[in-house]
Amino acid sequence: MTAYARVFALLSVATGAVYVISIWLGAQHLVVGSEKLWPFDQRPLGYGFFDAKTYLMLLKEEGSAFYLGPMRLLDTAFPILLGFWMGMLWWGLTTRIHPWSRVIMLIAPAAFTMMDLCENALIAEMVRLGPEGIDRDLVVLASSYTVSKYVTLLVAILVLGGMALQRSTRVG
Repeated sequence: MTAYARVFALLSVATGAVYVISIWLGAQHLVVGSEKLWPFDQRPLGYGFFDAKTYLMLLKEEGSAFYLGPMRLLDTAFPILLGFWMGMLWWGLTTRIHPWSRVIMLIAPAAFTMMDLCENALIAEMVRLGPEGIDRDLVVLASSYTVSKYVTLLVAILVLGGMALQRSTRVG
């Protein structure tokens, strides 16, 4: 097994583990209300001001502490790990492309990572401010980063899928 394959395998396990733990803990501590409202970063289509106020009112103090503590750590680690994972996969699938083109193609995984980290910071600010402290501008900005995160992730996955398909047809 090559060094690349070993690192990629280890990164795959770490990324998957952080994702599963995050989703499981989020479902245990951050899904609130009788309507089972999911946390902001699990809403691919975004959310509005009243959605945010309602969620924050239902979150309670323990949920806020969890969101700003352990979940914040996991939610910071995950996009970094996933960005590196996609970048490594991207790099491995593009061995026959000019090096500068390969570097430029890493923009999609990097964009996802940046959108997710910015989203996390804005969500943390909303949770710190609580339902009475947030304003429409903050919610719109946070929601736009949530949607952008999912759009950049979708683009990265589609391009990766296309590259993998192209590579498999070339090999086979």
